[in-house]
Amino acid sequence: MSGDEEPVVNLSEVLGEVYQEAALDLAIDYSVQPVPPLSQSDFQWVRWLMES
Repeated sequence: MSGDEEPVVNLSEVLGEVYQEAALDLAIDYSVQPVPPLSQSDFQWVRWLMES
């Protein structure tokens, strides 16, 4: 309807909740290359993030 305001959504919060509810930390193995693979430097960066 004209004049209605668009809702504001905190996308980071929503994605965080989905990640937790779906237990993606248990389903995704971040220690192996994804398909398609990342560059070696990007893969090292991801591993560094996961260890932090």
